[in-house]
Amino acid sequence: MIKTPKEPKDPKTISITIKCLHCGEKFPSPMFMTTRGVFSTATLTGNKAQCHYCNKMTNCNKENFVARFEDGGFIGNDAL
Repeated sequence: MIKTPKEPKDPKTISITIKCLHCGEKFPSPMFMTTRGVFSTATLTGNKAQCHYCNKMTNCNKENFVARFEDGGFIGNDAL
């Protein structure tokens, strides 16, 4: 019997957090990606979200967001 290697699991996104560039507060992103693979191929620049605290529109780029995955990995700024 020949065993074929399993494809590595594509971990699910558990949260995406944005840090407002105006007031500095953090809030959950309104955009959601299902897996790291989907996130990795998405355009992550030029996106905006409305801050839940100051109500201003803020950019959500890799400098001010972090996406966390079920395997403990992340994309973006882990210092948030």
